[in-house]
Amino acid sequence: MKYDVVVFDVDGTLINTEETILLSLQHMLLRMTGHLYPFEKLYFALGITGAEALRWLELPEPDKAMEMWLAYMGRYEYLQKPFDGIDEIVQWLNAAGVRLGIVTSRTKPEFQKSTAQYNFIKYFDTVVNADDTVKHKPEPEPMLCLLEKMAAEPSKVLYIGDSVYDMECARKAGVDGALALWGAHFPEQIHAVHKIANIMDIKSLFI
Repeated sequence: MKYDVVVFDVDGTLINTEETILLSLQHMLLRMTGHLYPFEKLYFALGITGAEALRWLELPEPDKAMEMWLAYMGRYEYLQKPFDGIDEIVQWLNAAGVRLGIVTSRTKPEFQKSTAQYNFIKYFDTVVNADDTVKHKPEPEPMLCLLEKMAAEPSKVLYIGDSVYDMECARKAGVDGALALWGAHFPEQIHAVHKIANIMDIKSLFI
C-alpha cells in the first residue's frame, strides 16, 4: 500500500458546506456594503480562512464583518451535510489500517461546532485547525504541523481536498494531493497527483 496516512480537508471534501459558507458571506456583504455579490464572485473564499477571505474583500470593519458572517453561518448551518459515501469510505480506510487526519482552514471552535454531530469524525487521529499555525493554506505549515504530530513520512501521506489551496499546501509540504472532484470548482485549472471523481474511487488507490 503506497499511503499509510490519508488527510482530508473538511469543507467541500468531507462536508458539503458550500451553501452555508456562501449564503452567509453573501448575506453579510449585503448588510455591510449594500451590494449583492453573486456566488461566482465569492468562490475564492472556499478553502481559505475567514480572516483571509475578509482581507481579500478589504472591508473597512473586518472584526464586525467576521462577527456578522459567523452569526449568519450559524443561521444557514442546517444546509450542510456530509457528501454521500463519506461514512463508508472513512470506515473502510480505518478498517484497512490507514491512519486518518484532517487539515482544515476552520478554527478549532468552528470545526467542533460544524462536525460534532457526525459519527465519522471519531476515526480521525489528528486534526490541524487554522489556529494551530501562523501561516495557512496554500502555505505548507498546516500539513507540516500534521506530519510532525503524526510522525508521518511525507511520501506515505495523501491529502484529499477540493481546492487549489489544498493542492498547493500538499505540494509544498512534499505530500501527494488528490483533488476531490465532487466538491471542486474549476478542476481543470488545478494540478493534482490524483483527481478523484467519486468518493468511493478512493478505494482504487489502495487495492
